[in-house]
Amino acid sequence: MAKKSVTARAERIVRLLPGIMRSIARWHNNRMIMGITESGRMDRPVGDVKIQGGKGLKLTLNQYQALVTIRELGECSVNDLADKLGIAQSTTSQLVDRLVKSGCVSRETFADDRRRMVVALSKSGEQMIERRKQSLLKAYAHILLMLDENDQNMLEEAFEKFYRIAAKLSLWPKKRRH
Repeated sequence: MAKKSVTARAERIVRLLPGIMRSIARWHNNRMIMGITESGRMDRPVGDVKIQGGKGLKLTLNQYQALVTIRELGECSVNDLADKLGIAQSTTSQLVDRLVKSGCVSRETFADDRRRMVVALSKSGEQMIERRKQSLLKAYAHILLMLDENDQNMLEEAFEKFYRIAAKLSLWPKKRRH
């Protein structure tokens, strides 16, 4: 078996991370809606976590996830984005408003149906996501360099398993309701 490079492992982890983040946030939000937390109360909502996005702009976790999702989807409607993020359309509209105001996203309405809106990443949004990706690649490459080959394999496999489990957890309330 050929040895994987640290960069290849870091790239794999960075590709998995947005899905893990999205699944955990969705699972967390569903637990909050149901009034359940591990501690019985919530000290700091997930959406209040700040991620430095570059050029002094701070993004909430939900804003960062929206940018990553818009990048994955390409040009998309606000409804498509809401579905993918697992949040209400009205909340997504407000989120998009803030991202448009920050210059990370462009929004276009159609003349024939002004209610229909399409959003896409702006050049600034693309650059922000790319800077964040490069920052994550460096961070995970640094972590992986501290580990031997066996531990690198275990960490990569753990991320893989965590991703699959988090995705299952994000569906848990939906399955339980039926």
